[in-house]
Amino acid sequence: MNRRTLLATLTALPLSLPALAQDQRTLNEVSKYLNQLRSIKGRFMQVNSNGSRVKGDYYLQRPGFVRFEYDNGRDLVMADGVNVGIFDSKSNTGVKKYPLGTTPLRFLLRRDIDLAGQGVATDTSNDGKNTKVTLRDPKKPNDGSMTLVFSNRPPALTQWTVLDRQGQRTTVVLENIEKTGGFDRNFFNIELTARRRG
Repeated sequence: MNRRTLLATLTALPLSLPALAQDQRTLNEVSKYLNQLRSIKGRFMQVNSNGSRVKGDYYLQRPGFVRFEYDNGRDLVMADGVNVGIFDSKSNTGVKKYPLGTTPLRFLLRRDIDLAGQGVATDTSNDGKNTKVTLRDPKKPNDGSMTLVFSNRPPALTQWTVLDRQGQRTTVVLENIEKTGGFDRNFFNIELTARRRG
């Protein structure tokens, strides 16, 4: 590094450090909030990339488990701690499975969430009412991203938007959050669910 580059870097530091510190605080607060969400359920609305909207019930149990039951009684998305299973009534292939570790849902379902330490946050913003945090794995940038939205008062996860590797954008709006005492693991068992539906 030459003297001119060093001087430019040192000159920029007073401007960048406060923003960096604010981002760090935001990520720490968001991580703390998410870590206490162990078992929740409620209603959700999903906004698809084509603008269509569907509703249903969600059940989330960290680490690793989530289940989205759509109101049509046929479509279902669930994560069993290892894979994500998609039961699509429009498909004749039964269930499609994808490794959970290759989907943006892994950011929300991992055991210990430390967004600052894990280096997955690419952007944070706060408009006074809501805080947004965008997450992307720097080691797997093609796996897509996930943007979490939180209300500030009271602090609550309100929605997330997933951008997948095909560029399709899906937003899930949580209409309410109800804490629970936990669910039976079989409730999230993809293979068992496939047999029962078969």
